[in-house]
Amino acid sequence: MMNLKIGFRMLLVTAIAAITGCSSQTIQITPKEKELVREERSKYGVSCFGPNLSEFQWRGPAGIISQSPQFRVHSVELPMQMNQTGLLLVFERVLEEDVGNYYCSATGKDGRGHSISIKLTVTKILEFDTPAEQTTDEYTDYFITCKVKGNANPTFMWTHNDQTFKEKTISGKYSVQEGGLLVRNVTYLDAGKYTCRAFETTSKSSVSGSTEINLKVRHKPVFLSYMEGDPVDLYVFESDSVNLTCQNSAEPAADMSWSFNDKQFTNPSDHYIVTFNQPVKLGLYTCTAANSLGKITRRFNLIEGFKPKTPTGLSVARIGDNYIELQVVPGDEDDKLIGYRVEYVTRAVEPGGKTFESFNMMNFNTTEGPFALVNLKPDTEYTTKILARNRAGYSEYTEPIVVRTLPVIINSGAPPTLLDGFVRKCSFVIVAAATLFAARL
Repeated sequence: MMNLKIGFRMLLVTAIAAITGCSSQTIQITPKEKELVREERSKYGVSCFGPNLSEFQWRGPAGIISQSPQFRVHSVELPMQMNQTGLLLVFERVLEEDVGNYYCSATGKDGRGHSISIKLTVTKILEFDTPAEQTTDEYTDYFITCKVKGNANPTFMWTHNDQTFKEKTISGKYSVQEGGLLVRNVTYLDAGKYTCRAFETTSKSSVSGSTEINLKVRHKPVFLSYMEGDPVDLYVFESDSVNLTCQNSAEPAADMSWSFNDKQFTNPSDHYIVTFNQPVKLGLYTCTAANSLGKITRRFNLIEGFKPKTPTGLSVARIGDNYIELQVVPGDEDDKLIGYRVEYVTRAVEPGGKTFESFNMMNFNTTEGPFALVNLKPDTEYTTKILARNRAGYSEYTEPIVVRTLPVIINSGAPPTLLDGFVRKCSFVIVAAATLFAARL
């Protein structure tokens, strides 16, 4: 048994000791459980063994079980340690016809017979009588059916998009009901894979099964991504490429049509790549996705882009112990700036003395400064630089400047008005006394 790789699954076994002869029980089986629940079509193996025994034999409802592996149900001699010997009963695939009593017998050195029996019960697996694909219309309530064959009376659990539905409810988006799952006010977002799981438990067994159902929702095309503007302005540099995307969800699938400056061209795909290598490529591109339920259109205005000029005059406007405010000379109006980006880096030293750089970046969606970097560390050097942004892209960074935040000023805690008054009063007395003393001299 030690060196034999079985890898079997078990089915229901009720072990009944039926030892014959006058000696104590010397024949055993493993697994030892009296009731072990398994399903039809599973694999199963049970070992019969004992010390100083020979002539092992398994017998089933159909008679003596062969040791030839060509049979679905057969036995195999077990190589064992010490003086143990045994015989393994193998079910390559358990069928309903295997139900019944099985006896293992052996002979001791004294010639006496020993035997033990098991009662084999086969539980049928749950099989589904459910369409693998179901279709409904948008904005309706739909009942996804899921039924089990035969006389089974299982409980059901559903999963969809990492959500689990167990309770039998009568309200909400989803309700687990007898025979299926009710989905209320279906939209295209409810389409996809649903897993129906069934469980049936008795006093002797527990079986389960699952099936996947693909729900299709008929709907007009819907773009999968939002793009601001109509048309959408896209800036492209010379020799660069831009991807015009019209990816959409539609059931039935949408047919695509494209035009450039109101002239149709053939492209069945939901995206189109334009390489700007000559001015005639600039202009208005239009895509339309259409099916029997409706259509949608998206327009792209392809514009030649120019990188903005590098900002000038980077300097510090204000500084504190946890912030730095930067400013630059206003940019050229022709650059059509939409904002700036500041990069700031500080060096930190670990307890072991190792130095590393902490990199941070902040976008400002305004062209008017100052540009404040906040939540900084006090008394710390920051290397800062800035670039300009327009809809076409980014300028080069300015040359960096190094700025140190202020140290934190710790207040002694004494009331400032009393202390200041006391100091001033003492100073006045001392000065007055010194003046009087000098006059007397």
